[in-house]
Amino acid sequence: MKRILLTLIIAFVALGTNLSAQPGRIVNEKDVIDSLTTIDPAIVKYFPRWKVCEPDLQVQIYQHFLYLGYDPSDISQQDIEVLAGPKEFQEQPFEILMISSKNASMNAVQIESNLSDKLMRFLSGEFLFRGINRATVNEKGNRDYCFTEIPPETPLAPSQAKAIIDFFNRTDVSHSFSLSMFEQSVKIGGTGFWLRSVLGTDQIGMPFWYAGESKIMLQRPLYQNEDSRTRTAIPYLINAYLGGGYRITSGSGDNSLFEWLPKRQVNAGPGGKFIAGFDFHMPFHPEAGIAFNIEMPFKKLEAEGIEESKYTYYTQFNDRIEFADQDDPRAAGFKGIIPLNRASGQITAFYHWWINPNAPENYFRFDLGVSYSEIREAAMYRIGAADTAKTYFATEGILGLKTYKPSEFGDWIYAKAEYRNQGAFPFGLSIQYSNQILLNKVWIPLFGDWFYIEGKYAKPVRNLRPFEDDGYFMISPVLRLTI
Repeated sequence: MKRILLTLIIAFVALGTNLSAQPGRIVNEKDVIDSLTTIDPAIVKYFPRWKVCEPDLQVQIYQHFLYLGYDPSDISQQDIEVLAGPKEFQEQPFEILMISSKNASMNAVQIESNLSDKLMRFLSGEFLFRGINRATVNEKGNRDYCFTEIPPETPLAPSQAKAIIDFFNRTDVSHSFSLSMFEQSVKIGGTGFWLRSVLGTDQIGMPFWYAGESKIMLQRPLYQNEDSRTRTAIPYLINAYLGGGYRITSGSGDNSLFEWLPKRQVNAGPGGKFIAGFDFHMPFHPEAGIAFNIEMPFKKLEAEGIEESKYTYYTQFNDRIEFADQDDPRAAGFKGIIPLNRASGQITAFYHWWINPNAPENYFRFDLGVSYSEIREAAMYRIGAADTAKTYFATEGILGLKTYKPSEFGDWIYAKAEYRNQGAFPFGLSIQYSNQILLNKVWIPLFGDWFYIEGKYAKPVRNLRPFEDDGYFMISPVLRLTI
C-alpha cells in the first residue's frame, strides 16, 4: 500500500509540475501513472516469479480479469503468473508487483484497486491459505498453496558488463591490481601508467618458467582517444612500454613445490634483455591497430664462467658436438649443451570486437602478423681438477651447435584469437599460434569478482626441438582488485 501511495504522489507531483511548466501542453494522467507503475519487461526475468496452480486461487484471479473487461481469449485460468519484489528478509511476505495471465496483466495500481485484500495476502504468503483459520497470519511468510517457481535469472554485474580491453588490467577504474604466478600488475592511479612483472614469454609460446626469463615493464599512455564512441573502452590511442628482462633459475628440478611441472630446459642468457613495444590504435577506427614488441639481449655471447646448478642443459645430442681444435682442452671437460633464449619480437595487426557495444558481454580480439624467436645453443664444459673445477660455456671454436630461428613459413606466423564473456559468470579463453607452438589459455572465477583461476597449456605442432616439451601445462590462482 505504501508503494502504491508513493507512486500516486510522484505521479501527481510530476503531473502538476508539467502542467505548471508547460500550460499549453495537454498531459494524459493515465499515461503518467501507467509509466510509473509498469515494469520494464527486460528486467522482469530477474524478479521472483511463480505460476499459480491452486484451483481456488486460479478461479478467483481469472474472475477478476473478466470483471476488469479483459477479452477471454487473452487470459487463461491455467496460465496465471505472479511477479513479486525481492524479500528483504526470509521470514517476510512477498510484495506483489504484477499478475499476468497469457496475454493480459494487472499492474500494482490495478491489483490494489480491484483484488481483495485477503486474496493478496494469500498470494504474498502473509496469510496461511490452507490453515484452519484462513485469516491466520503466516509467521514464516512462506506460500502454502500450490505454485510452481520460475527461477530468476542472475543479472549482469554492472562492473563486469563494461567495454574493457583487458579483464585483469582494467582501464575503467582508478586503481587496478592483479596478482598471479604468470603476471603481477598495478595501475598507478589516474595517470594511465602501469607497472607489470611477467614470468615467461607467451608471445613465443613459452609461459611461466618455460622461457627461462622474467621481465619488468613500465607502460605509459602517449595519446588520448578523443572518439566519444570508443574512448571508455580504449582511453588511449597509443600505449608504449619499456623494460628489461632477467634470467631466472627456477624450474631446474630443485623446487619440490612444482615437481609436477616439466623441468625447465631453456635459459635466458647472461646480461639481461632490453624490452620495448607499443600498441597503436587507428584514430579513424580505434578498435583496429598495430602492435609491436621487441626483446633484445644486452650483450653478445662470449665464453663465460657460470654456476652449473643455475643452468639447464641436455646431453642426448653430445655426440654431434666437435671442437675445431682436436687438442682443445675444453673437449675433455665437455658436459652438455645449454639452450639460450636470445632475441624475439612480433609485429601484428589487431582488432577489438564487442558483439553488442550497448551490452558488452561478449568480447573478441584478433591478432595476425609475424613473429621471430631465436634459441642459440652453447657448449658447457668444466676445466680444472675435480675439487677446484669451474664451469663455463662458449660458442666459438665448437662445431655442431645450432641456432633455432625461423627457417620456414610456419615459423614466422603469429595468430591469436581471444574471447571473453562478462556476464554473471565471467570467463575467458584464447588460442595462439606462434613459433609453431599452440598456446591455449583459459580463466574462470572461483570466488566473487576478486579471485579467479587461470591455466595455460603450450604444445609444439612440429617436430620437437631438444629443449621443448611435448606439452607444458601450468595453473595459477589470480587475485584481482579494483577501486
